[in-house]
Amino acid sequence: MNAFNDNDFQRSLVMYLDGALSKEESRDFLDNVMQSPEQMSRLQQEKSFREILRQKVGRRTVSPALVQSIKSKIGDTPSSY
Repeated sequence: MNAFNDNDFQRSLVMYLDGALSKEESRDFLDNVMQSPEQMSRLQQEKSFREILRQKVGRRTVSPALVQSIKSKIGDTPSSY
């Protein structure tokens, strides 16, 4: 019997793929997923979707001047915030 309800599975799936689970939690997650063909399919679909996004969506680079400008503005922010 599978230990995940749908909400728990989705939350664990995202955390697993984001690398937010410990090694033991990842192992437990995969052990549970391997018990369910439906969940294994969802895991593979999400992995494929994320890979497509990585390939299609490029990250823009910013100029060092912009980075410095942001850092200086952050430094000028009152600490009372």
